Amino acid sequence: MNKSGLLFLFFAIMVLVVFTWLNSTWLSYRDFDFSRNVKRIDYYLSDFTLLNTYADGTMRYRLKGSHLVHQQVTGASEIFSPELKARGINNSIITLNAKTALQNKKNSSIQLTGDVSVIKKGSKPLDSFKLLTNDLIYNPIEKVLSTDKELIFTSNMGKIKGVGFSTHLDKQELRIKQNVHTEFIPAK
Repeated sequence: MNKSGLLFLFFAIMVLVVFTWLNSTWLSYRDFDFSRNVKRIDYYLSDFTLLNTYADGTMRYRLKGSHLVHQQVTGASEIFSPELKARGINNSIITLNAKTALQNKKNSSIQLTGDVSVIKKGSKPLDSFKLLTNDLIYNPIEKVLSTDKELIFTSNMGKIKGVGFSTHLDKQELRIKQNVHTEFIPAK
């Protein structure tokens, strides 16, 4: 071999060594390490609607939102601008709206945060109500709504303010925990 061939072979081996070293350094760099502790997005939905049903096909709840981000490692889903519709007594529909919602795993409680409203439009005016609060937890399996934050409950019968409540969607019962103030509007 001539000198130029040996020189070329030497530089080619040096370039391969440098590229191998850079590649191993880059992959071991902490920000590029894709280990199990890094949040990985499994899927991302935009302008979506999801329907959760019972075994007989009837609606348990319907979730609609502008964005949904599901993380593969934790199994959590974060929903932006959620609108959740659930069945209440006599198959009435109750609508929950918020700025964001978080569900840590499938069929677990859904935590709604930021300007949460719960609205029920009944067939009769007395069956309708509106509830406003900052945070709310909805358990879709047990059909329970609850919060420890301030709330305002408004219906045709009046307005109730308090702190913290719990209610079961299959029962006509609302338990307000503390600081209850009521404004009653008598029937005309």
